[in-house]
Amino acid sequence: MKQMNSLEDMVGVKLLDRTTQGVTLTKAGKFFYESAGNYISESDGILKQTREIDNQGKKVIKIGTSLLRSAQPLIRLWSSMNNKDQYQLDLVSFEDDPLSMQYMFTNIGTKIDFFVGPINSEQISRGPYQTYELPETKAYWGVPINNHLANKSRISLDDLKNDKVLLVRRGLSPRLDDMRDKLEAHGITVIDSEDFYDINTFNICSQNNYIMETLDIWKDAYAPIKAIEMDSEYRMPYGIVYSDHASLTVKNFIELLGSEYNRQNSINK
Repeated sequence: MKQMNSLEDMVGVKLLDRTTQGVTLTKAGKFFYESAGNYISESDGILKQTREIDNQGKKVIKIGTSLLRSAQPLIRLWSSMNNKDQYQLDLVSFEDDPLSMQYMFTNIGTKIDFFVGPINSEQISRGPYQTYELPETKAYWGVPINNHLANKSRISLDDLKNDKVLLVRRGLSPRLDDMRDKLEAHGITVIDSEDFYDINTFNICSQNNYIMETLDIWKDAYAPIKAIEMDSEYRMPYGIVYSDHASLTVKNFIELLGSEYNRQNSINK
């Protein structure tokens, strides 16, 4: 009875008629009782349906994508696979400049589940990240279209002696540090890029007539820079970067997609 008194106080309406013969619902009380019962029934149905959607609906995978770390190779592969009904892919765009990249790395595992791109960096190897390795991507010399080397089909280190080559600064990428050592041993001037490449890096090379190291996956990223074969083949590690704490759903998806990517690549060799 105390609970009913409290309910009446909360609602501000008399819900019960109290007489010496007992307690009955007022007209307002009867409406409240029936409506509350319907509400509880509807709430149970909503809760059940919500759980069914959670258990049986598509699993959402959030993939980061940018100009130089494009998700398109994975999206094209996924569109040809037969497991599409299990997952919903949401693309989350970001820029390649240092500030945007740092924000993206900070949000792996929350706002995005993973991205795909070069993985030979100290930030990735020392950070709270895991990688799923895909076939390495071939490196090229990126040559401004007005440079004297732009019409060559292949460029050797000797060809570069009168040019300046831009690379990310030492200590960011072990594989590029090795390339730097070879360039400097040949007396080639190396210009430091303070961070990993973004579109501004291509602009700088085009404007200053610098040669740059570029990748097969970037051959069409910037028209004024032409990708030309290296005399000695160089490759860069490439793959999927995800959080140390990724969910089982995300890990299963990466394994599913990555293994198919590697399988098709081995067939097409």
